[in-house]
Amino acid sequence: MGTHLKLRPPSSTWRQIELGLFIVLLTAIVLRVYYNPPAALEQLTFRDELRVALVERPLGRSELAATAGRDQLELELLHGLAEELGTRLRVTRVDDAAAAHRLLRQRRIDIAAGLLVPPNDPSIEAGPEILSVQHVVVFWNENERATPLISLTDIPPGARVGMTAQAPIPESLSQPLLAEVRLEPETPPEMAPDTVTEDEPALEGAPFAPITTPLDGEEEADPSNGELVPYANAEALREALERGEIDYAVMNSLEYRRLRRIHPSLRLAHELERSAEVRWLFPTGLDRSLIDTAEEYIDQLRDNRELELLLDRYLGHLETHDLVDALTFARRVEHRLEEFRPLFEEAGETYDLDWRFIAAVAYQESHWNPDAVSPTGVRGLMMLTQVTAAGLGIEDRTDPAASVDGGTRYLIDLRERLPDSIPEPDRTWMTLAAYNVGLGHLHDARRLAAANGDDPDRWLDVMQWLPRLAQSEWYEQTRYGYARGWEPVHYVQNIRSYYDKLVQRFPESDELKPPAPELYRRTPLAL
Repeated sequence: MGTHLKLRPPSSTWRQIELGLFIVLLTAIVLRVYYNPPAALEQLTFRDELRVALVERPLGRSELAATAGRDQLELELLHGLAEELGTRLRVTRVDDAAAAHRLLRQRRIDIAAGLLVPPNDPSIEAGPEILSVQHVVVFWNENERATPLISLTDIPPGARVGMTAQAPIPESLSQPLLAEVRLEPETPPEMAPDTVTEDEPALEGAPFAPITTPLDGEEEADPSNGELVPYANAEALREALERGEIDYAVMNSLEYRRLRRIHPSLRLAHELERSAEVRWLFPTGLDRSLIDTAEEYIDQLRDNRELELLLDRYLGHLETHDLVDALTFARRVEHRLEEFRPLFEEAGETYDLDWRFIAAVAYQESHWNPDAVSPTGVRGLMMLTQVTAAGLGIEDRTDPAASVDGGTRYLIDLRERLPDSIPEPDRTWMTLAAYNVGLGHLHDARRLAAANGDDPDRWLDVMQWLPRLAQSEWYEQTRYGYARGWEPVHYVQNIRSYYDKLVQRFPESDELKPPAPELYRRTPLAL
């Protein structure tokens, strides 16, 4: 009978030793990962996804500047960064900066964007600067208690000053204003306690904390002196000013210029000297690999002028019109637009264009006056020449329906005659320039741009060459000769501005959704 070896099962002592070694090894691995986490870029590459929270704002958003669903300035930039990284982009749209900050602290996103200014929060790190903005103090013209200010110390006792909730108080504002104004935070409806998690109080990180001790050299502020009140956003500030709930409001200059375009009663009281930097925000606790990559990407766009192009595309129209023009436009909308709006809507439906775009062109041409006549003989709502009208089969240029229909067809015809190499939104802008100055002069400017090292398919370059068609040293080199080339530049900028005002005044329900990829065929103008 053979000998059989029997293996004895390990004793309980050996089991305990093995279990202990396993626990020690597992703990070491966990501690190593915790104290030496993978680089931010490595994590992103592993996920194959760039996670972004984007604050929804009317400012910096353009239905017409967008392509392939990129309807905001920073969304366009973020798509470019994702393409640079070779990864997908997942965007979570949030209502305010507080929601974006919360997602950063929870490390549920890689970047927060949406015209954000870095908060005073150690758990959030600032990334590349996108642009800088000024802070301004504004008031409502019909408010008898508010007037322009020489300095912030001129804010009268008892004044209520509104600021955007969760936005940091500008440093240049804090000392002179806090000496005069008692801070009393009011929780806006959007920030009510039932919307806040248990571990995050309602105004955590908010800049409006009650002053309990006087500033140096100041007596303790009397409660009747005034208060600084936070609101959810710039539009809420504007509404509070109009209702008389507050006397002054602090917002950035871009927000002010956009709001004043359709609210002429919003007036500038004082411009603060120091600017604020709009930046992308990142969570702390990781290495700087993603931040450094983002900064290199933005620097590259700045060096090759792509950032300049995007800033002009989304924000360039905000500087166009003064107060008188804003007041005139508001009156025309009130008293003239409704008469012709059905014609604009019918043409928009027929030719698959945004009716507000057609209305903006008509306003620039005639201020919606069907009997308008220019010194050169163009006339009607769309100010057609006799030759153009004849080519379109229009017998009476002062017939509003015929003028709107013919002018819209002419715009589409001009666009289709441009080279295929011109992309949107530059294609729309050059279409408008051709409508104003003629297709031949537009091509002259494009040829001059190409001959001198600029891009003939980029409006930002062509608009620099159009005014030179009035200078003999340049127009003598062209086929079509002299032109008042500065006029189409102003013409395009004006229509961009009027269109934006109409979009603000008459928003469409489907604009809450991402725009269609083929943008020109519904919203043909880039802002």
